[in-house]
Amino acid sequence: MQLSLQTIGTRRAPSGQAVWRVRRYDWDTTPGILRVARIVLVLGVLLAGGVGVYAALARVNTTRDIAEHLEPLSTTVTTLYRSLADADATVAAGYLSGGVEPTEIQTRYERDLAAATASLAQAGTQAGGEQLTAKRIADITTQLPTYTGLVERARANNRQGFVVGVSYLRRASKLMQDSILPEAAELQQRQAARLDDAYRRAGSVPVVALAACGVSLAGLVWAQVFLLQRTHRVFNVGLVLASVAVIAGLVWWTVAGVASAGSLVGALGHSRSVSDALAPAQIAALQARAFESLELVDRNGGAIEPDFEARMQRLARNNGTGGALGAAQHFATDRQGKALVQAAIDATRGYAAAHRVLRRLDDAGEYPQAVDAAVNSHPASAATTFDRLDAALKSAVEYEHGAFEKDIEHARGWLTGLPAGTGMLALVAAVGVVLGVRQRLEEYR
Repeated sequence: MQLSLQTIGTRRAPSGQAVWRVRRYDWDTTPGILRVARIVLVLGVLLAGGVGVYAALARVNTTRDIAEHLEPLSTTVTTLYRSLADADATVAAGYLSGGVEPTEIQTRYERDLAAATASLAQAGTQAGGEQLTAKRIADITTQLPTYTGLVERARANNRQGFVVGVSYLRRASKLMQDSILPEAAELQQRQAARLDDAYRRAGSVPVVALAACGVSLAGLVWAQVFLLQRTHRVFNVGLVLASVAVIAGLVWWTVAGVASAGSLVGALGHSRSVSDALAPAQIAALQARAFESLELVDRNGGAIEPDFEARMQRLARNNGTGGALGAAQHFATDRQGKALVQAAIDATRGYAAAHRVLRRLDDAGEYPQAVDAAVNSHPASAATTFDRLDAALKSAVEYEHGAFEKDIEHARGWLTGLPAGTGMLALVAAVGVVLGVRQRLEEYR
């Protein structure tokens, strides 16, 4: 018997529809639902694990970058900033001695220049490919030889008693105050901004990772409720194992995230205490000391006293509640840190009192006595009280650096093993899903 193509096609159609009905019916059965659930749950826990690993790696890497790159670079820039300001204050004070500067003045100036040069080289290496930072470093490196050249001319003329040396000293100080130090300040502000951004990223809540884990856990709970309703069995070992793995991941992430974030907040506070308060306080104090010396060198009767007062106001105003030291009190989080800042505030008052004595002498026409009050080693002299202030600020900075190191290491410690642990728990959960569902599917064969 011969069949037409139309007849053959007609007979095949019902067969195809029957196959489709069988497949659709299979999806509506418990085994079919379990097969779909297995695929979805495995993909879900693996996706959650992948997102969690990525978030953990990002947090670990950012925290490491803070500890090993950004904060050391910020410290280097702060050292550079302070060394440059101290060099300018030192050479101005040394000029008052007349003729050959005291050995300790020469040594301090040379030490400052060596520290600044080393900091420039180190900052250039640490900056890597950060172009704006590299440009600032290059600008300072280019201007520093000009500054030192002017200083040497001033010192050479001073040794010979030539008054033209004052002009060279004034030009050198102007270059430092108006160009080099502002470049260093912008460099420091740039690093502080980069640090703030890194801290924000390291301490952010991993919303996507936690949401993915939550969805996966909800899916596992649904699967177990479904099996309880269909099979009347309370526990499925594989799915329970998967649920425990996901819960363990959530708990680990929560504990590690909260603890590391707390340590990061502490580290940020100590870092900003230096960059936003104590380092500016050091610079303001050193600039005030430089202006104080230049006033006497110029013999201008206090014409640049407003510059001195502006720096002292920047250092501490309103009896220590304002200015850089007021900010440092705000940043200090423990008793020792606050005590060190208070010591700096007290030293600031002592230095301000010594300066007032110096100015009274100079204004009264007692220039030699004013110079002596500026440079001698008497406990109440401007030189001694300034050194006391400088030492107090150094102690506060060193304490904050030490506290930062402790907090950042604690933050890194809490994150240890989190990426690998998250990945392993995700794999355990996936295996648990496969084994648990397979156990129930075998019961339908």
